[in-house]
Amino acid sequence: MTDSAWASRRPTAVRLILDELCGEVFLTRAELIERTGLSRSSVSGAVAELLSSGLLAERTAGPDPGTRRPGRPVAGLSLTSAAGLVAAVDFGHSHLSVAVADMSLRVLNEHTIDFDVAGSRDAALRVAEEEIRAALAPLPGPREPVAVGMGLPAPVLAADQSVVTSSILPGWGGSRPAAELGDRLGLPVVIDNDANLGALAEARLGAGRGLQDLLYLKVSSGIGAALILAGRVHHGFHGLAGELGHIPVGAAGGAGRACRCGGHRCLESMASSVAILEVLRPSFGTISPARLIELADADPIVRRALTDAGRAIGTVVGDLANILNPAAVVLGGLLADAAEPVLAGLRESLDRRTHPAVGDGMRLVAGELGERGSTLGALIRATEIAVPVVRPTSQARA
Repeated sequence: MTDSAWASRRPTAVRLILDELCGEVFLTRAELIERTGLSRSSVSGAVAELLSSGLLAERTAGPDPGTRRPGRPVAGLSLTSAAGLVAAVDFGHSHLSVAVADMSLRVLNEHTIDFDVAGSRDAALRVAEEEIRAALAPLPGPREPVAVGMGLPAPVLAADQSVVTSSILPGWGGSRPAAELGDRLGLPVVIDNDANLGALAEARLGAGRGLQDLLYLKVSSGIGAALILAGRVHHGFHGLAGELGHIPVGAAGGAGRACRCGGHRCLESMASSVAILEVLRPSFGTISPARLIELADADPIVRRALTDAGRAIGTVVGDLANILNPAAVVLGGLLADAAEPVLAGLRESLDRRTHPAVGDGMRLVAGELGERGSTLGALIRATEIAVPVVRPTSQARA
């Protein structure tokens, strides 16, 4: 019997359970019953079959921050590599990161390389293909992913997966890089904005786990935001929701600092890591972002610059919080590693600008996933379009 014929004859319970576990780190049997609506006996029988086939594995999770399961350890289930792999590529302005994981989001291999992504789309996609294959090469067993997620620091139209024309990535506007990479790899590829992916990862795996409404800020060389509303990423009509980095701040009418987008007084030109490093240049000379993070704990000049950046960000985020009333604001990106002074300045502005009922109940926290957030979010998006590999028990064990 062929794999497809075997799969088509499996009980619905098997497919429902596979679908629920896809992209989940860990689910208990009780959670599977609740999510699928199946009876306890149906779930028990399907789980036993999937465990026997090697597609599922038993896990024990206890009171640990990664699982958010306080109290005594509990037994649960996750998909194994036998159910298939997913891959991710996250493009920055001057680097790209790749990762490979199984469908329970257990990362099996990942690395980052420096690369001028803005210089050439064709070259960037060629290198992405090469780096994904390099990440797969040392893995045991099947090495072909079933889906790939892609992150890009530019607005993306959710409807057709095309990149919105932007001065930030010249040469990418109007293109469909997910389809282009998919043609290279012979695999389905899904793309999203990097801030959206960071928000998705923090909501699923990090500081926002369990929250249905949150605002995520990615503050690195640029500034972006993403909205999780009713548990889903909100893209907006043109995929531009959360593009707050180029909102003007400061006194109207003044020239202000020039931004790479061609505008002036943009938030990004005032509060990104690049802007902060420029402010510190007279005192410290040219320093790296890593050195900025190191100095954040000890040097008062650096702390003040980071706090000022937080205040500037808060002037924009306050209005957004009043409109959306999120449960939390999560600080991600590079500056999440220097969160304390940034969050202090952000809180100061939010206290002034938000309605008391909005501000009092709103958590303000650093993200837990750092610069990896976008890559992990791309893996999550890959699992959303992936179909777990289902083989007869004898083949799955082989």
